Amino acid sequence: MSTFRIKTPTIALFLVKEGHPEAHTVPVGAIIAAEGIEGDKLIEVTWDGRKIMMFAQDIRSRAEKVLEQ
Repeated sequence: MSTFRIKTPTIALFLVKEGHPEAHTVPVGAIIAAEGIEGDKLIEVTWDGRKIMMFAQDIRSRAEKVLEQ
């Protein structure tokens, strides 16, 4: 799993009551963890301890990889 820092506010899908998704913005500076960011598919991402869904293309274009130590 790789870690990324969001550079531009980015829309993500959050599961809310009864499992229905709602679109919310992940803010600049947020640290997310994801793997398999190839292609244009919707992928599961971890942000602030929550599982959310983001498009792989958005992560590639709106985030920067954080160097892991």
